[in-house]
Amino acid sequence: MRSRRWLTLGIGVKRYILLIFAGTVILALALAMFLAYVYRTIDVPGPAGSVVYYMTLQFIEHPFRSLVVGGLGLAGVVAGGFLLGRTVLSVVVSPDDNIAETLYQSRRLQRGPRVVAIGGGTGLGILLRGLKEHTNNITAVVTVADDGGSSGRLREEFGLAPPGDVRQCLAALADSESLMNEVMNYRFSRGGGLQGHSLGNLLIAATTELKDGNFEQGVRALSDVLRVRGRILPSTHSDIRLVGELADGRIVRGESKLRSSGQPISRVFIEPRHVAANSAAIQEILAADMVVLGPGSVFTSVIPNLLVGRLTTAIRASRAVKVYVCNVATELGETDDFGPAEHVYCCTRHVGPDLFQYMLGNSNTQVELPEGSGTRLVTCDPATQVELLDAGVQAVLADVVDPAAPHHHEPHALAAALIDLYEQASQNKATLVALAETR
Repeated sequence: MRSRRWLTLGIGVKRYILLIFAGTVILALALAMFLAYVYRTIDVPGPAGSVVYYMTLQFIEHPFRSLVVGGLGLAGVVAGGFLLGRTVLSVVVSPDDNIAETLYQSRRLQRGPRVVAIGGGTGLGILLRGLKEHTNNITAVVTVADDGGSSGRLREEFGLAPPGDVRQCLAALADSESLMNEVMNYRFSRGGGLQGHSLGNLLIAATTELKDGNFEQGVRALSDVLRVRGRILPSTHSDIRLVGELADGRIVRGESKLRSSGQPISRVFIEPRHVAANSAAIQEILAADMVVLGPGSVFTSVIPNLLVGRLTTAIRASRAVKVYVCNVATELGETDDFGPAEHVYCCTRHVGPDLFQYMLGNSNTQVELPEGSGTRLVTCDPATQVELLDAGVQAVLADVVDPAAPHHHEPHALAAALIDLYEQASQNKATLVALAETR
């Protein structure tokens, strides 16, 4: 299996092997022409002539002489190439690694769809963890409205964009995910100024300082160190604060206070109201094959991104397949009575309709949430599907819940469902274009 993988189409190896082989053949042919000329024009007398006779294998009849010489040459080329490759590769990879498989997977991921994932918090990290198994062309557009915990302290002390959501994306997209997740999310439990800080947040703060306070360049530098697959962008470079209006009419400023208010949220907005979106994020959205909103807290992770500048304008203008990923369970104090339609309407009520064509929901209703959690599964019945379709959103259902953590999506199942949806939507779009061209 390992040797056959080198023959797989598209990994960019066979063409170079053939080029080396052709060059070697031409060089050997030139040498043979020279030797033939010497052999025919120069007569070596005495004992030296006997040495030449045996060295040139004249005692073997043609064409067997050519076969023997060719076989020896081929054996030398193969052995030399193998030993050279093993020596060079031993410097950068482990002897147990399957190089051909690694190269094949790398090429496959490079050809994957361009996906822009918009959100924040745990949900975005879960999505990215699954997506990186299907494509390297991932851009995470992350909210920067967090003001609690370690992120809030760094924001106040250094004027730094809150790094918490970015940290989770870095851990999710890193090559050594399991180790990086532990390292990046390690939180100091003692030590004066260190207590309460996560190591990942401090690393982001350090690389930002090294890049003269440029948060995006700091994140990119750390991404290179961690060999992150994809790109992580803040939705805006402006210092924004999330503000919410509760059901009782009170105004609460700050994401952390909004989460702990204990009251249903009517709407959210950002201060200042008008801030410029990250131009790099807009470019990625316009160039995307698929744009994914969520999963995550609809009021505090998804909508804050949509309220930034021209981000929603770019989403509407994009020709990508656009999907909203509905949470698998309600969130206590935030979306207690929400079904799939309420999640969708919450987004459109804040930024208007025609934002996405699909809503991906969970079809597995057999899992049980922990008793006393105060939450319930978000289910999508046929009536809700029809209601969403009337609103211009097609509901697509798949088993995407994580049995081990039923409040969350299972990363690989979620990514597989999204890629299947993308491929089906792309086929449908191609069919419609073909039909239009034939008319």
